[in-house]
Amino acid sequence: MKVSVLIPAYNEEENISETIDSLRRALPQAELVVIDDCSSDSTAALAASREVTVLRHRRNRGKAEALATGLENSAGQVVAMVDGDMGSCAGEIAGLAEAVARDRCDLAIALFASSSGGGVGLVRNLARWGIFLLTGAKLEAPLSGQRAATRQLLEQCLPRRGGFGLETELTLNALRRGYRVREFATGFVHRGQGWKLAGFQHRGRQFLQVLAALLRGGCQWRR
Repeated sequence: MKVSVLIPAYNEEENISETIDSLRRALPQAELVVIDDCSSDSTAALAASREVTVLRHRRNRGKAEALATGLENSAGQVVAMVDGDMGSCAGEIAGLAEAVARDRCDLAIALFASSSGGGVGLVRNLARWGIFLLTGAKLEAPLSGQRAATRQLLEQCLPRRGGFGLETELTLNALRRGYRVREFATGFVHRGQGWKLAGFQHRGRQFLQVLAALLRGGCQWRR
């Protein structure tokens, strides 16, 4: 079964080459698609030098639209999503792609092996409890952006907006349509924004956008 890996990236010149190389080692037959979301650095050029498909946005449109662009311009029946900054651990997505290819689930979500520089879990708990109250599904990593799914699921469930609420809304959409959602342990490592002002601002935006995703999901669930 053909696998496509979508790699949304914005100003990731420090990580994109290592991310692509890790994916190539883990999934040598996969179609790799980098969606450069109007980076101002050499992200696109570095990706192109690795002989992968590179799609470029002329303006910054956000991760949801980057994934939509990648989905429209890829061919795999199984579609994995890996952030451009995953670096050497990007290949961990292979286990999730295999789970979907073997029909163990329709949407596979990565559980991270470790996390550093994060907050106290407020946003994660908001998403976790919101999903549980709306659907009854208990998830440990509802914010994880490292995922694999069937093309059909993504074509039906991938939001075209959402910011940091993208993953929450995608999960809600999938559960509402009856798709099988599972989490899998991986070696992915999360690096947060830390306890500086920028970190608090990041988590504040995250909280509001996840809340908005839950509200949208709740409205759709009641229909």
